Amino acid sequence: MTGQVRNTVVVGVDGTDDGERALWYGAALAAREDLYLRLVHVPHEMVFYAPMMPYLPATTVREIGESVLREAAKHAEEAGFDADRTFTVLSEGPRTAALLRHVEEARYIVLGSRTSAVKHLLTGATSLSVVAHSSVPVHCVPPTWSGDRTASGRLVVGVDGSRADPEVLEEAFAEAATRGAALDIVHAWRPVSPYDAAVFGRGLRADWERAAREAFTRGIDEMAATHPTVHWSLQLRYERVPVALHEAAMDADLLILGRHGHNPPLGLLVGSNTRTLLHTATCPLVVVPVSSDKQ
Repeated sequence: MTGQVRNTVVVGVDGTDDGERALWYGAALAAREDLYLRLVHVPHEMVFYAPMMPYLPATTVREIGESVLREAAKHAEEAGFDADRTFTVLSEGPRTAALLRHVEEARYIVLGSRTSAVKHLLTGATSLSVVAHSSVPVHCVPPTWSGDRTASGRLVVGVDGSRADPEVLEEAFAEAATRGAALDIVHAWRPVSPYDAAVFGRGLRADWERAAREAFTRGIDEMAATHPTVHWSLQLRYERVPVALHEAAMDADLLILGRHGHNPPLGLLVGSNTRTLLHTATCPLVVVPVSSDKQ
């Protein structure tokens, strides 16, 4: 992929509140980084409709899809984004593949995420699948996000001590520099059971914090040197990972996580911590694909 120009924010729009939220967020993201905006709508796949539901002719489906895109482009212009830099695409086929078809020129993909358990059963697979297979960062915008909210000026990134950390930190520092925000770097760990903690004894937590701070600070210092304007802090939380990150990001502008691996079956690529936070995070969350772990 060397030499590719990634100058576009791809936003999945569907005529719902989730798509509208993704649109406003994506337009702001594109404006902030001087990127183009590509609004992609994938019509409902009629094969999933119940047999007794009325049939919609292909022409009607297309007309509805074009209407969704016109409305989305109108809203992007209302958000202050340059209409000459906005493009609309009616994309056909399975939703994940239809969205990822436009990833070649994308810097980011933006989707509206859902938090309702029922809606997860019906529609959550699309967001999870795009996150799992995208070769570029995917921003997921929850219902709790509002474009009218005053920015906190704080981003949160999760690190785990793996070889994914340098790429995740690079994305996090770049985001913080672009936004003029501070960066909270969070590493969390806790024994999986009380028995594990007992084996290590009472000094476990102090020993862990000392070793972790020393190990992480070296790598962070190197990354921070390339982004001297970004103020950062390292938080070590003796807590389960999703709990620690959820709490740290409660009032943040963005939560940044890494994604290991590449192109396994749906769901296997996205770890349980990331899946949990995709459903529970109260701020926008971006999942960064990690090239060092790609097959």
